Amino acid sequence: MDDITFEYSTDSVNWTELAEVYRLAPLGTYDWEQLQRAYEDSQVCCFVYHGTQLIAAGRALSDREYFAFICDIVVLPKFQHQGIGTRIVNALSERSAAEKVLLACVIGQEGFYRKLGFLKHKSVMALYPNAEQYKGIGLLE
Repeated sequence: MDDITFEYSTDSVNWTELAEVYRLAPLGTYDWEQLQRAYEDSQVCCFVYHGTQLIAAGRALSDREYFAFICDIVVLPKFQHQGIGTRIVNALSERSAAEKVLLACVIGQEGFYRKLGFLKHKSVMALYPNAEQYKGIGLLE
């Protein structure tokens, strides 16, 4: 695809545009200021542009030795299934410089990550403020 660029700095991100990418993906409604803090406090970020339009993003937390955690991969629907998500995951994994990379994904997207070499982890635990809500949708046991 022509005119696709990958950037790794938060300096020129339009945060309201990123919040709209999340809404349309659809990954939910996010406050742009919270997204800005989350991305700026992450060790590795990736933003994808089609021309000047922000079309995808991802971020990871990393200790740059042992563990990295990919927190978000978001791609506008119009640009999904074109290899952009794969390129984001690969860039975050590589730039995280950690031995092990973990991620949490949307239910139903496990196959996408399996194709990239990820395996299901049997002993990851989670602490959520609204645990019952997430139990109700099958995300937590």
